[in-house]
Amino acid sequence: MISEKKVYNKKNISTAKAVLAAMWHLKEAGKDKLFSHKYVRFLCQDKHKNTYRSCIFRLCKTKLLKRDYNNVLALTDKGAGQALPAFIEAESILHKKDNQYWDGGWRMVFFDIPEKKRKYRDYLRKILKLVGFHEFQRSIWVYPYPVPAFLKDLMFEKNIKPYVRFVTTSYVDNDKDLRIIFGLFGEDQIPHK
Repeated sequence: MISEKKVYNKKNISTAKAVLAAMWHLKEAGKDKLFSHKYVRFLCQDKHKNTYRSCIFRLCKTKLLKRDYNNVLALTDKGAGQALPAFIEAESILHKKDNQYWDGGWRMVFFDIPEKKRKYRDYLRKILKLVGFHEFQRSIWVYPYPVPAFLKDLMFEKNIKPYVRFVTTSYVDNDKDLRIIFGLFGEDQIPHK
């Protein structure tokens, strides 16, 4: 469970981003389910209910959300385009890098995103760094721990997916330098096979 105090010390995101992130996660929801979602609860603490209501109104007016006859909210196609980055930002704020156990595997991301899609390449690099990946070689990033689901969601985004490969391997030849980078030399860090 996420500690409210720990999240409170982290940066908050806008109410609109928290709502879009929650809707990305939920796909559709009524107001009660949406307002009780962890992104709204933990990332927009101490907001008045009217703030949420006006936020929903604005998101519907700008056609990022739609409301059906039962008052159930869902993302529009336009909203889905903005909800994925909001979801990734929310998840990256809540992502804990501490106390991860190395299972002996290496996760590698290879990408060759063309210059005309540079903003996607730069965004992918930013998120890889945020998760804790290190650049192994140009456009090859490595990480020893299981990756969070939000990173996989980003790699499957339609503008990124054709240019990215994700590999998990249990063996990297001469991985001493990688173990040093990630501090994986203690007895408690060596996986038992």
